[in-house]
Amino acid sequence: MNQEFLRPRLVGRRFDEHSLPLDILKDFAALEEMLVEVAKRQYLAANPDRMRSPKGFTKGLELHLTAVEPGSAIPVIALVFSTLFPSADADYFEQAKEQIVEAIAAAAEQGQPPALPPELLRYFDRFGRGLREGEAMEFVRRTGQTTSLTPATREHLLRASQAEQWTEEVTLKGRIPEVDQADHSFELELRDGTKLKAPLLELHLKTVLDAAVGYRDGALVAIKGVIQRDRADRRKGFESVEHITPLDPLDIEARLEELAQLRDGWLDGKGRAPERAALLRLAQAFDEHYAPDLQLPYLYPTAEGGVQAEWTLGVWEVSLEIALPAMAAQYQALHLKTGKSRELDLTLAGDDGAGWTALNAALKAVQEGQA
Repeated sequence: MNQEFLRPRLVGRRFDEHSLPLDILKDFAALEEMLVEVAKRQYLAANPDRMRSPKGFTKGLELHLTAVEPGSAIPVIALVFSTLFPSADADYFEQAKEQIVEAIAAAAEQGQPPALPPELLRYFDRFGRGLREGEAMEFVRRTGQTTSLTPATREHLLRASQAEQWTEEVTLKGRIPEVDQADHSFELELRDGTKLKAPLLELHLKTVLDAAVGYRDGALVAIKGVIQRDRADRRKGFESVEHITPLDPLDIEARLEELAQLRDGWLDGKGRAPERAALLRLAQAFDEHYAPDLQLPYLYPTAEGGVQAEWTLGVWEVSLEIALPAMAAQYQALHLKTGKSRELDLTLAGDDGAGWTALNAALKAVQEGQA
């Protein structure tokens, strides 16, 4: 037997195609564990003469993903139980669901301490961890109103749990200065000098050693994994590592992160620092629209707070000056032998990507000698 139990709405770019990334399913596995523990508390509250929940309280009961509906993406989660499972016990899971949703609402909308005890709030260490900035899980409360679990709401709940530290899923970029093969660990050095210890798995050994050899030459890697963070918002190291990817020396995102460290006056007391939010949008636009078969550019800050991209493509020198935050760009390609040039005014903002299509075509023509 099964009955529809939960229909959270997932909001964010990753869910726009009405599908679920597999890594977000780990959050729902953590939610199932949380529901079981809260349901046990509900049972004991309703049966004060009992010291513990009955043996096999959850036997024959599971949560199943039965469908994913549009809008952005709505996973339909059913409560599946055998005919031997007492139907009365299923009511405790309904009550547990309501308590969890109300705890989220208290943190998200009312700014009040959640009613759940701290030890149960610690399940939010894994439930909600897969959400990224700009994403949310929306739940319908018993009043019919909607509340959202976001990365910020999750942090509020974890601080209310009185935990000294919690975990986050991240992708961090940096260099590897040190490897300890005896301890099966290595260090990732971030751009600000922070060093995070990480476990070294056999499948990552060659990539890590190669990056360590290239440390002095600025070899960069991107590490996707789970880090620990304390109440003072300090990163404490990697709990686990999923992927380690060597980066191109001209990696766009890494270079724009470097430019984000500039401050006003960086150019002999002059020079505006680029806006960090604008740099993030530019990095995202490059990732989404720049043709992967094209050579990556060198990126430099401009005195006006923009970014200049430069390419050397055979006998052509190409530059693209990008004004931020408007993302208006001036393209120029100069033939070094003949002195002829090609110029374009481009708009790199907007979802249609028309400006990027024109840029890709112009660069491809130069790169293939057809300009």
